[in-house]
Amino acid sequence: MHLFPIRIFAMSLLLLAGCSPKYIGVSSPKTISKTAYPKTKSPLLRSLHKTNKNLGKRSAFYSLNVPADALAARLFLIDHAKTSVNVQYYIYDEDTIGGVFLAHLFKAANRGVKVRILLDDFRTTGKDDALEKIALHPNVELRIFNPNRMRTLFRYLTLAFHPDTLGKRMHNKSLSADGSVAIIGGRNIGDVYFSTEDGMLFIDYDILCIGKVVSDITNAFDVFWNSNEAVPAAKVFDKHWMSYKEIERPFRHTLENTVKRFNASGLGQKVIHSDFMQKVKKDRLLFTVAKDTNFYSDAPSKVHTNKNDDRTHISRQLQGHIQKIQSNLVIISPYFVPTKQMLTLLKHLKKEGVKITVVTNSLASTDVPLVYAGYKKSIKTLLGMGIDLYELKSDSFRKLLRGKKLKKIPEISLHTKMMLLDNKRLAIGSANMDPRSDKLNTELVVIIHSSKLTKAQHNILDKALNSTNFYKLSWEKHPTAIKDITTYGVVWHTLEKGKEKSYYDAPKAGFFKKLGVDIVSLLPIDGLL
Repeated sequence: MHLFPIRIFAMSLLLLAGCSPKYIGVSSPKTISKTAYPKTKSPLLRSLHKTNKNLGKRSAFYSLNVPADALAARLFLIDHAKTSVNVQYYIYDEDTIGGVFLAHLFKAANRGVKVRILLDDFRTTGKDDALEKIALHPNVELRIFNPNRMRTLFRYLTLAFHPDTLGKRMHNKSLSADGSVAIIGGRNIGDVYFSTEDGMLFIDYDILCIGKVVSDITNAFDVFWNSNEAVPAAKVFDKHWMSYKEIERPFRHTLENTVKRFNASGLGQKVIHSDFMQKVKKDRLLFTVAKDTNFYSDAPSKVHTNKNDDRTHISRQLQGHIQKIQSNLVIISPYFVPTKQMLTLLKHLKKEGVKITVVTNSLASTDVPLVYAGYKKSIKTLLGMGIDLYELKSDSFRKLLRGKKLKKIPEISLHTKMMLLDNKRLAIGSANMDPRSDKLNTELVVIIHSSKLTKAQHNILDKALNSTNFYKLSWEKHPTAIKDITTYGVVWHTLEKGKEKSYYDAPKAGFFKKLGVDIVSLLPIDGLL
């Protein structure tokens, strides 16, 4: 092997390590802007207005459990916005859903709607040209949150050397229109979040909001938008196009073709004929009014302050709600790595007689095996407390999916972020139950005080939470070939083809996935998971 390339690579690493943090600061004042509200009532509220009781100054919600409904609702908000659309996401993928979403945003911009898009920079590698085209439209403004100065593949090396700055991300997910209607939840923008026919499918949840909480969501967006961490696209990208007119025709043609193909597809037809759209057309979409709501959003400066400085964190407020639980708690988190503080809190609740259920991914179903390595260390402790622990099977809901006549049955992964508190309160947002959401990433969460909404999600979970779709974990004696030696460990209980089945190692995960998790679990990186 030649030594010259190795020396060049080593020198590159040293240069990257020695550079100052690669965050692009704003050297000059940028345009400060706020959400543009309609002078009169938003047209959206003519369609999205029915509530089960008088709304008054409260908030009302409509659950978006089904992917087709979740996408239909987003497109409806964009298509009927009059003055403004605010878009804030951790991930925007350049795939079919990303193209359709963008096409609808551009139609809104062409109507004169002010479109502001705020994207986290972590997953923008290789997308600079496409993103810069988006920002050229006169009614579209794009900002990148906590951007990396390095725009090539080497940017991940800078991340490795500067985790205290570039390792902290904006994980928020929200869409609002006219400051009147909003959607928050777990879904980003991409095929995998909206039930496409290939690869992996995420089980996720969003909620449609009207009333007082929309002002909270809109104000939180404005705070992020005007923060130092949100950098205008022109300051981030290396290349600069001349004008929007030069690319408008081919760009518009591409987007129009994307929409045509999508509308003719199976998913496109599901969206067009979704339950959400049918209810809107018949004026039967009914929102549930909540008794009260508590909206929490991390400060954007969280990504540039000490991770232990909880003045910028929402975790303290959320723990306050959990401490008040009297009877039962359900935690649904795709990436579940409880901190020491959370374990102490859960232990206290169990001593008070609270029933606790945790639903998360199995090693086979997770899309981030590294996180499973952190969670794995806590399984014994959680089971020892008497917590009911369930893991999603990657091949769950097969019978239901076969009925959808898909070309290919996808692997299933949990992506829902939800807590059910005492059958009275529903916690929804972008936050996972892990150290990253707690101390590193920015998140938003709303606590909805509604027995009706909480019980509805309980009923859905109770129907799904069976041995066909999930593994039920326990700590039991393991079989051994050596006499007089007793070993104990995790046992995964399930049903396969109608028969009870027990696994003594992470089921259906594969040798190398298990090996990787075993190696990572030895490393002191739990705080970064």
